[in-house]
Amino acid sequence: MNIGEVVKTIKKDYPSISISRIRFLEKEGLIKPKRSSGGTRIFSLKDIDRILKILDLQENQYYSLKAIKNNLSLISNKNLKKISIKEYNKHDILKLSGINNSDFQQLIKYEFEIDQTVFDLNDLERLKAWSYFFDIGLHPRNFTVLKSVSDRMVGFIDHLTSNLNDDDKTTKEDIVDNLSKIFKGQILKNQ
Repeated sequence: MNIGEVVKTIKKDYPSISISRIRFLEKEGLIKPKRSSGGTRIFSLKDIDRILKILDLQENQYYSLKAIKNNLSLISNKNLKKISIKEYNKHDILKLSGINNSDFQQLIKYEFEIDQTVFDLNDLERLKAWSYFFDIGLHPRNFTVLKSVSDRMVGFIDHLTSNLNDDDKTTKEDIVDNLSKIFKGQILKNQ
């Protein structure tokens, strides 16, 4: 796999990945892809797994690149205790999702996001999805129909959850997750 294909493969899980970032990891000696006779980098699945582990250590476990370089056993340590992050600040959420501030401001303008200071894992997953659409050239103005549908769905979900206790957040999340699966199925079935 060449470097462009590697970026495309990894970008879904780590939107902040770029060709220059992979080159930097190589320059720092953390990865060593083989080269073709013409000098093109050729990445194996083992190389990609190593890149994914480094990105996980940096972005999810908050190890610095220097700490990883000085303790290479972190990359191979399968028993490493995962740190669970429950809250993110705006800077971190934008970096981890691959969204720049200008794109985030567009999301606020079109009322898909609100300007807040504390974000959670759901926010991160949603912003990663937006990052995907920005990367393929779509912007919030292309999703006005989605805004209309989601506004209508709020009333429907309120109706479905009206008999639940206000503190039954898990059940509400389950309802939304299952409605999302049905919605996805309907869209794919009608393609």
